[in-house]
Amino acid sequence: MAAFFGIDAHHKKDFLERGVVCMEKAEEKEAALLNTFRSMRKEDVIFIKDFSHQTGLSVKAAGIILSDYPAENDFGMCFPVEWAWKGEALIEEFGEEAPVCGDPIYEEFNIWVQRKIMELLPDKFGLPEEW
Repeated sequence: MAAFFGIDAHHKKDFLERGVVCMEKAEEKEAALLNTFRSMRKEDVIFIKDFSHQTGLSVKAAGIILSDYPAENDFGMCFPVEWAWKGEALIEEFGEEAPVCGDPIYEEFNIWVQRKIMELLPDKFGLPEEW
């Protein structure tokens, strides 16, 4: 199973247009964020999200990392991404109380959220039958 990462929506347009996911240079000093970013690998699933207590978790895009190696550009360190799904999907059912993660990059461990994100992806990236 691929790892799932969440990304705040403030760079959504640029990330989607450029086919990347990036860690800003200012964030590189935060050890936990840097470790999470460096742990991303080719074929990991990532998503852009928005969360508020009023509306819940909204997924804005989901994609697949295309390389094990980030490259530096004007955004910072970036992985190339195939954004396989774009839109807006509200995830209402978490199967448990949803932990609120304020970090711009984090690994998503909630199995209900993972499943919903995988369901958004085209069949070529979808869940195996036994999952």
